[in-house]
Amino acid sequence: MFVPVSLCLTVVLPVITNCRTLQLIPLLEEDLVTEYLSKPMQKTASRIFSLAIPVIVSQISLTFVQIVDTMFLGRLGPIQLGATALVGVLLWNLINVGEGFSVGLTACIARMIGAGDDHQASSFFRSGLVGITILGILLVPILLLLEKGIFLAMRMPGELYTYGSEYFIWFVVFLPSIYFLTATQAAFRAAGDTRAPMIVGFIMNGINVLLDYLFIFGKLGFPEMGVHGAALASGISYTAGWIMLFSILNRRSWGPLHKGSQFSLDKLFRIVKFGIPATIERLAMSVSQLMVMALSVTPLGSYYIASFHIVIRLASLSFMPGFGFAISAATMAGQSLGAKRPEEAEKLVWHTVMYAALVMAGISILYYSLPTWLVRLFTNSEEIVAISKSPLRIYATMVVFLSLSMVLGGGLRGAGDTKYPMIIMFLSRFAIRLPLSWILSIHYGLGLSGVWMAMCTDFVIRAGLLSLRMRSGNWKKIRI
Repeated sequence: MFVPVSLCLTVVLPVITNCRTLQLIPLLEEDLVTEYLSKPMQKTASRIFSLAIPVIVSQISLTFVQIVDTMFLGRLGPIQLGATALVGVLLWNLINVGEGFSVGLTACIARMIGAGDDHQASSFFRSGLVGITILGILLVPILLLLEKGIFLAMRMPGELYTYGSEYFIWFVVFLPSIYFLTATQAAFRAAGDTRAPMIVGFIMNGINVLLDYLFIFGKLGFPEMGVHGAALASGISYTAGWIMLFSILNRRSWGPLHKGSQFSLDKLFRIVKFGIPATIERLAMSVSQLMVMALSVTPLGSYYIASFHIVIRLASLSFMPGFGFAISAATMAGQSLGAKRPEEAEKLVWHTVMYAALVMAGISILYYSLPTWLVRLFTNSEEIVAISKSPLRIYATMVVFLSLSMVLGGGLRGAGDTKYPMIIMFLSRFAIRLPLSWILSIHYGLGLSGVWMAMCTDFVIRAGLLSLRMRSGNWKKIRI
């Protein structure tokens, strides 16, 4: 335990001191520290955590389902598992289109809720639901027609094609349901209700696991469907999820079925205006990571590829608190701006940054102290364990900066400032992470340690640039 504590004293404290000097983190100013200890700020802490914790729990539940899916598909054989894993990358990008659209919906609804205008919030919600559902319906036939061309572009091995095609077709059919669910979840969170999506998410995930078992292996009289069954189980669970959430909307004054709520093409265009940069940002994340894999990890060999995936999986588990606090920051920033309290919006975002950093710091100590034990949860290979220790510790030392970038980005997007985070993502990913990972990993021979050094450099630079944007206050002037 001495190592990570000393690391905090020698690395983190100087960084905090410099941030205070540059006024990048206003919570470090003396008057706000005093305010932080006051009773009103304790209420603020309660509000932040009440929004963040259900999101974090939902993410943990979803990760559990993904692990169970992998276990079930793995029992079918390596070809079936490889096919669904490869197609899963493509499907994740399709889901990101809906997630990006929902960022715009969140910003618009949160602003109206904060202004106390439930009627306008309802109109934005109805317009967004209609738009994203039409998008999903239009994409289905296009994707089915382009399926073979997409797989050729992905260079899918011939032995994987049959299973990959089967999984892709049955998943894509449910794309409208997936987009509908994504938009509905975003609306609940924009209104400050993260518990309802969490509860529905638990039920939805339970349905997914049960149907996976029944459909994949043909239990209780169902035919054995294999890969097809896995896609069908996911699609049905998504459909059940949006039906449950939509039924709850009858008790919400901002719901799309609210009396007088109307579809508005102007409102849909405004949602799209904020949603397109967020979608591009998410796609940039995915594409850049695939390029890092191809250029800087794959040339190292199979053991390094396996190690990289294990460390990524461990890192993704630590993302969950950051994602939860980012949703919290987005909701509060949007609602505060809607209530014409821009200074409160900034303070709430910075307080959320502090809590996220504290939680992520605890995770970093765990990861730094127990790398061998954590990696052994995924593999018994001594070679992979040895390769993974250093990258995991490098990540652990810089995970706090990742929390800063996640929460600050969430706050800006919730305020409707989606272009600036997109630009920063492009710069940090393609101008920093991508070339630096190759230089350190391949050119200087640092292997995976070099890749993770480059990724952590990306975290630091992105956190700094987003901090400057937050401190500039220009995001407070964005009109919905």
